[in-house]
Amino acid sequence: MTTTTTAEPLLSELCRICHTNPPKYRCPRCSTQTCSLPCTKRHKLWAQCSGVRDPAAYIKRNDLATPAGIDRDYNFLTSIERKIDGAERDAVGRGVQLADDANANPHRGHRSGPQKGEVNVQKGIERTGVIVDRAPKGMGRSKDNRTHWHKKHKCLSWTVEWVHEDGKKELGSCLETLPLVEAYARFIADKQPSTKKRKLDGEQNPTPPPSTTTTIATAQPQPSARSTDEQQQQPPPQPPPPNSEPTSPPQTSPLPTAPPPTQPIPASTTPALNFYLHRPHTPTPDPVVIPLPSHSPLSTSLHNRIILEFPTIYTLPYPPSSLPDGYILEDEFLGQASREEKEVEELLALVKGPVDLGAGMGYGEAEGDNVRAVGLDDRKLLDVLKRDLEGVGRFV
Repeated sequence: MTTTTTAEPLLSELCRICHTNPPKYRCPRCSTQTCSLPCTKRHKLWAQCSGVRDPAAYIKRNDLATPAGIDRDYNFLTSIERKIDGAERDAVGRGVQLADDANANPHRGHRSGPQKGEVNVQKGIERTGVIVDRAPKGMGRSKDNRTHWHKKHKCLSWTVEWVHEDGKKELGSCLETLPLVEAYARFIADKQPSTKKRKLDGEQNPTPPPSTTTTIATAQPQPSARSTDEQQQQPPPQPPPPNSEPTSPPQTSPLPTAPPPTQPIPASTTPALNFYLHRPHTPTPDPVVIPLPSHSPLSTSLHNRIILEFPTIYTLPYPPSSLPDGYILEDEFLGQASREEKEVEELLALVKGPVDLGAGMGYGEAEGDNVRAVGLDDRKLLDVLKRDLEGVGRFV
């Protein structure tokens, strides 16, 4: 009976940490061979090794122009970009202001100072006197803002959000020198397709109908020489018998005449629109609107008004006196806010008013464990608290 003995592996062929199993992994930094994740962590702990490849390590010249060498350089460059991006995000998250210097970051294309056209826009806004509340960068309203300086007309071209009666919102551009009526009419005209515009132009300027004589002349062909010879060879027509009744000439139907051109609709029959500017930052569920004069320029209407990035204008067929539910005029909103403020001041005056100090307590009478303020109307306090719960500024 023969016994076979297996040769034991060499110590250099086993894991450098446990010396039990064959290695499966190699450390990118020091090339230490390990067999498992626990052994790799133990190696980093014992040898104080980071496990990150050293980009400054010596590499033979023959190994540079190889796929592995190119991948090594590419990974090194991408790791630098990732670290720069991570550092910028961390700085922005902590509120650190970064200097936009093109010389410091030429590869990112940062430009110092205002962008092109921003100076003229800012000057135009200051000249108009409108208060623009800027939305944070990256928000939808900030991206939709296309307000710019119009070089041809030398004025601001505002981005206007038109809100129709059905609640539909549409964005358009409007020069600050145009009245609201004309600006809205141009906005509606720009939305119509070009074929419809040509059709409307043709209805307003119809072509004159062709003359009757010209039509008859063109309808009758000229006799040719052959037809003249045939007429000469034909016998002359015989006269009718004496007892026959005279035939009446054939009745010809009159030529149809072209209908008269359509008259344009007078401006009095078209419904008049009223324009209202939306007031932002109000705690009411319904929008607070400000009536605007229809024939005043946009710059005059926005004077000393607050807008969020660009103006939001409601186009409604209702005058301010008959505004339907769902809209609140600015005067009503301010009046309701002032009344609520007075009620709160009166309530605070009652709470801080004269109290009975006979019980030895500076804030009221002692009734067991409760302290009740003297002169405080419980019903009025309950009404104020109920109104606060229902919502600030809600109209009854």
